[in-house]
Order: sequence, then structure tokens, then C-alpha cells
Amino acid sequence: MFHFTLRKVQTYRWKPYVNKGALKSFSNFRDVGIVQVKVMRAEGLMAADVTGKSDPFCVLELNNDRLQTHTVYKNLNPEWNKVFTFNVKDIHSVMEVTVFDEDRDRSADFLGKISIPLLYIRNGEQKSYVLKNKELTAPTKGVIHLEIDVIYNTVKAAMKTMVPAEQKYIEEEPKVSKQLLQQNFNRVKRCIMVLISYGTYINSCFEWESAQRSIISFVVFVLVVWNFELYMLPLALLLLLVWNYLFSRDTTDTVRKLYVLSSY
Repeated sequence: MFHFTLRKVQTYRWKPYVNKGALKSFSNFRDVGIVQVKVMRAEGLMAADVTGKSDPFCVLELNNDRLQTHTVYKNLNPEWNKVFTFNVKDIHSVMEVTVFDEDRDRSADFLGKISIPLLYIRNGEQKSYVLKNKELTAPTKGVIHLEIDVIYNTVKAAMKTMVPAEQKYIEEEPKVSKQLLQQNFNRVKRCIMVLISYGTYINSCFEWESAQRSIISFVVFVLVVWNFELYMLPLALLLLLVWNYLFSRDTTDTVRKLYVLSSY
């Protein structure tokens, strides 16, 4: 599962950079240049949904900067045609482009990833990249088409080489807590036991274990069937939840009192 923080994206029309971009790289002392990425399309992506389709979107990462495209729904050959611009702080940095499948109910599913060193980029060249697995050790299904331009100041880039590289902060995936898992298991177990106890009690009402209780149950059953309306169903569930809450609170208070008495 993947979790990441994305900042607001500003898109531009595709305009190849000229040499004057190198002069602009002096505007910020910390930056050595800029990189412009055009995410055009992908082909033959992996099907992540049961319908045999995917809802793909791209996430572009350069050090600690992250941007993303919009989602193309129900498509294995999406076209994004979006342009993004990053400030380059180290010309030795590596750009990562990851394709995910959007899932509204849970975290995005991984579809493929590529890694491109900035020094290996040829300006103005439209290139196809085969998507790889998370570790970038083996190819996976799908190809992504990009066009990338890198403009940087060679003097500042050389000076920046002597400075330690920027540390990349990675958000760790939340680990499964044994305590939380045990709490959820106990909660489900209690709900099942309550349902079983209710079912046993209702069943005993119609087995005439107690004549008085069975007669009352029969009368209540006839009245409910005769006067049943749809609004009574959520009302009954609400009353059941209230009764369960009051019963559990009384049980907790009793346990606390017994604990206090036993401590003396």
C-alpha cells in the first residue's frame, strides 16, 4: 500500500526551453536549474480492477518534490498530456515516475515505476520507458511515454556536487499493530456473541420454555406484523444499540466497583 502527500499542481502548455533558461537558474541560489516533464501517455498497463480495467494516474518525484496527473478512469492506455516543472537542486538527482491505480475505498495500487537520472536525459526527445516493479529489478506490464528537458547552470551544478545530497524523506507504510488487531478481533467477537445470544433468546420465546414469555412474544409478533412500517426497522436497530450501550456501561461500572472493593 502506498501513502504520499501531494501538493497542488500547476500545468502549462508545452514549450521547449531555450538556452536562456540557464540564466534563469541564477534566480535561486539553492537551485542549479529546472526540469520540465511532459507526461504524454501509457500503454498496456496492468488491469487492477475486477472489470479488467484500471484507473491510472502518475506520480512524479524529484527528491522531496511530488506532483501528480489527473486520473483516467477505466482505461489501460491512458493519455494525460500534462506538463510539470521541477526546480533542480542537484543535477545528480534521479526522477521517479510511478503509475498507480486509483481506489476510492483504499490506498492506490501500484502498477509500475521508472527511474531516470537527470544526467541521462536528452532534451526534446520523446522516449518510451518500460515500467518496472517496486525495486526496479524486473519489468512489469506497461510502457509510459515522456518528453523531458533539463536546463541547468554548469558552474552551480559543479559547486553543488561538493555539498551533501538532499535527504529524501520517505513516509513509512503504517505497520499492523497487534494490539489494534486484537481489539478489532475482540469487537467482532463480542458482536457475534451478542447476535448469537439474541438469536437464542428469540428462539426460546417460541419453544414455550416459559409460557408467559412465549405468549407475550406471540402477541408482540402479531402486533408488529400487523402494524409494521419501514421506519420501524431503523428505530428498532437504534433501540438495540442504545440498550447495548447502557448494558455495557452498567457492566463496566460494576467491574470498577468490584475492583475498588477488592483493593481494600
